[in-house]
Amino acid sequence: MSRLDELIAQKIFLVDSLETGTLLSRSSRADLFPDGSESALEELLLSDFFEKYGTPVLIDMQKAVSLYLSSTEPDTGERQKTALMMGRVNFMGTDGIRGKVVLNPHKDFIAALLSDNAFTPDLVRITSFAFAEILKRNEIARPGDTFVVGNDGRDKAYEWKLITAVRDGFLRAGINVLDIGVVPTAIIPLKMLQNSFRGGACLTASHNPSNQNGIKFFIDGAKLLPEGDLGDYTLSAYMFNYCRLEELPDPCASVEEQNVEDEARNFMKQVLPDSMESILQECTLVFDSANGATHTIGTALLKELKVNFACTNETPRGDNINRECGVAEIEGTELFTAQEYDAHIPFVQELFDRGRAEGSGKVWGVPLDGDGDRGFLLYYDKDSDAVHVLDGDKCGYILARYLIEKKGADPKNTWFISTIESDIMTANAAEKNLGLNKKVVAVGDKWIGNFSEGQLLVGLEISGHLIFPIEVENNAGESQELLSGVGLLTGLITLAAVKELNLYREEILTPFEPGFSETLYTYFVDKSLFYRGSDIWKQDVDLIEEEVAAAKKEGHLPGDVQVSYEEKEDINVLYANIMSGDALLGVLFARNSGTEDKNAVYVKGQQEYKGVLSKIGTRVQGFHIAVMKNTSSVEYFCEKTVKDAVASGSTSVDDVLSLLENAGKEVSETDLFAVLHGMKKEGVVHVEGRTVSSK
Repeated sequence: MSRLDELIAQKIFLVDSLETGTLLSRSSRADLFPDGSESALEELLLSDFFEKYGTPVLIDMQKAVSLYLSSTEPDTGERQKTALMMGRVNFMGTDGIRGKVVLNPHKDFIAALLSDNAFTPDLVRITSFAFAEILKRNEIARPGDTFVVGNDGRDKAYEWKLITAVRDGFLRAGINVLDIGVVPTAIIPLKMLQNSFRGGACLTASHNPSNQNGIKFFIDGAKLLPEGDLGDYTLSAYMFNYCRLEELPDPCASVEEQNVEDEARNFMKQVLPDSMESILQECTLVFDSANGATHTIGTALLKELKVNFACTNETPRGDNINRECGVAEIEGTELFTAQEYDAHIPFVQELFDRGRAEGSGKVWGVPLDGDGDRGFLLYYDKDSDAVHVLDGDKCGYILARYLIEKKGADPKNTWFISTIESDIMTANAAEKNLGLNKKVVAVGDKWIGNFSEGQLLVGLEISGHLIFPIEVENNAGESQELLSGVGLLTGLITLAAVKELNLYREEILTPFEPGFSETLYTYFVDKSLFYRGSDIWKQDVDLIEEEVAAAKKEGHLPGDVQVSYEEKEDINVLYANIMSGDALLGVLFARNSGTEDKNAVYVKGQQEYKGVLSKIGTRVQGFHIAVMKNTSSVEYFCEKTVKDAVASGSTSVDDVLSLLENAGKEVSETDLFAVLHGMKKEGVVHVEGRTVSSK
């Protein structure tokens, strides 16, 4: 048996390149490994890395060879290990796998995922089957067991073809399916824990536009991490195996459908504090379910609590999930002013309308994302006639203070976890002001839900993910902890905390001394261009250091400032600390989105350095816009068409669709709105209804 055959038997798959996706073979090496790089390939093949690695993996050898040859690491073994580790392929993102829905069958749906971000029923079927097989191989599940599935409702626009494929993948693995329908994501791990079901999946693309979908997987109520026998890299290897090498068996299990809306509503009500009903009866609430998973359950809960509430975006059709609604439209904004009333989304306008008609401090808003795991609390301030946003950082800090001061939580023995997307001052304030232990982890609530260094009190992301332990009893009477965000609970419990802590206006709007935070997006990119050690990565480092040196020379930064780089849990995040001695002035980091075809540059720091650090971030973003756009994608063509159309004034969605049709591009209205969403986030256009203008 050859070396390559031995590796394949261990489910270690080496492909010529991610672009070709074909297993390594001598006949292909001349084109892909020219100019002496074939000898580097041979060295990597003979490395003991594969014996030590220990789990199935898919590796892009062209990428690994390139990194191996460019490395300056003196130790050969370390060079080989680093190159092969960085060459690993992971089809998962920040939170499962996502892509643009394509119902037409593809002969090679993994190639379609890589080239066009295509999320097809075949891909869904294979991914679900592969997940079940991993659990079976690791003796977590066995044929005849039951997995829980649900979805956020967007698949209705595609006649439920994708949730059918999720179910089919599990059935082919001999796993029975309990389908609980359209529910907030957290209800799936809740149902798993209550019934001791060890596997589960939610079909959702969360806050993404409606033309996209994805899958979040759960094991024992927790999301997957990248590494290990049960991690994303292993799942990606299994997906490759069942796409290219092994065929799936026929279905050999059964499906049960169950409506759990009443259960979910009762669960949420039990988690709320006893004072919740009386607090809400003194308020007017505006609720925005983002036309998503929480609409039915959320409105039923608010009615049961006898709340005076208005519901915007209350007609979920699947194709309108997250469209001009929900946290996806609000994140990144701290304040909505009356002067720009006409430009605000309907949810925010409703807050103004209700607030102006009610007494001071009475009108609040709770917006969610499509799958209901993220939530904000919005506050109409009558004195300034403005709507303020309490994002995930502010809600999480207020909740932590509430749990300590009103519920007796012990700060010395509990932890406050934030992610690198949060204001850098959030965790510092929790440590300094509340006495909590703190840790900052990589982007994604999976890092919070899998935190194991101590007892979690509150975990948060600025984007609205808020996790606190919720006690759940299983069918054996044993106590379990649900660590999954519920956006509606985030908003309501934060409101209860504000009232019970008797916070005054300034404490609500500024619960801790903030730093500044800015996110600079580049949409419709080729994400394969940015990774640790890539050319763009190296040029980013040079840009950062060049800009810091110039700022020091001009007196905008202290003379002793140094840049230090930190490796986070996600090794493909370029994370730079801007330090003056032991003082952290700010951070700048860049990462590919794990959920969309975008790259983002994040700048965070002390307020006095906002101008100079923002300038550095803008320089890096400008470089990314220049070199990372995927010019072969239909989204890029749409973006260029819109830019041309608004160059001489405003245009309409219908006019842009006509231009695209005349150019021979088949682009639906849903797909165009997804492109416009990205262009808005990138700061290129303004969209009001069906009118588009340059920003």
